[in-house]
Amino acid sequence: MTAARLALLALLLAGPVTAGSADARFRFPAEGLVADADTALVWRRCSQGQTFRAGRCEGEAARFHLAEAESLAAAQASAACPWRLPRFYELRSLMQAAGGADVAIDTTAFPDTPPGWYWNQASAGGHSQQDCFVDFTGDGRTRCNMAGQFFVRLVMDRDAAAADCRAP
Repeated sequence: MTAARLALLALLLAGPVTAGSADARFRFPAEGLVADADTALVWRRCSQGQTFRAGRCEGEAARFHLAEAESLAAAQASAACPWRLPRFYELRSLMQAAGGADVAIDTTAFPDTPPGWYWNQASAGGHSQQDCFVDFTGDGRTRCNMAGQFFVRLVMDRDAAAADCRAP
């Protein structure tokens, strides 16, 4: 493991914990990023189109067709920050009971998440969980084999990220 990756791992483990989080699942290693201790993933705190400032996601989340979402992820990926679309089970792991909120996601870790469907990696064909999508509206739901324009939240594997990786 490189020194940069070891430094990022140390930051991820030492970062502040979500207020009130009994299990200390989410940590914040850098501005606009959230590390998930349960899945060893690093997420962007904001949906694509929004900018993280002062604990909020400002602006309007954008919707994309699948090809646009895939191109966006590829364009924003680098050796230091290998951003990608999440797999279905990774995105679904963020779903939680809304508990009176409008969305079924931790709004401290992921503020201003719009209700609606989110893209994940598509399969090479045929029906599988890779053809399913996550909607954080209300108590959350999933559905398979849909087409349209959906929101995007990029992710990367914690062990693949460099210490200087930041959300754009």
